[in-house]
Amino acid sequence: MYEPPVSNPAVAERRKGVAEPVPFWRPGMARICLPVAALFFAVLVTVGNVPGLAADMSDAFGDKRLHLAAYAFLTGLIYVSVNRRPALVAMLAATAMGALDESIQSFFPYRQAELLDLLADILAAGATVISLHIATAAIGSFRAVTKS
Repeated sequence: MYEPPVSNPAVAERRKGVAEPVPFWRPGMARICLPVAALFFAVLVTVGNVPGLAADMSDAFGDKRLHLAAYAFLTGLIYVSVNRRPALVAMLAATAMGALDESIQSFFPYRQAELLDLLADILAAGATVISLHIATAAIGSFRAVTKS
């Protein structure tokens, strides 16, 4: 079958069967979710290091529950922003942010860094990644079934 010549190299490559590389970030989601995640993390670190406020919040809601909720939210925001290997990227980012948060706490005399807090952060990230991975697979298979 005859195909006319194309002046656009990207179109020519597609015609040859070469797939375009998938971008690392999801353009629409990353533009929204990553700044929200950065802002949330900044507020988390700031509020967590205000004298007395962190202790009051921990007493009211539970320290580990706060860690689980905060890092699940952060992990979710990062997961939906990434195209390639979102589970790995979200887990690594949440672990790094948890470690950064705990190391910042160690500089304040009225706060202390705890390994259990970091483990709660990692647990929240892992549970969120597994849940989102299962949901993404389920939605993808549902779309495939409903298209046919």
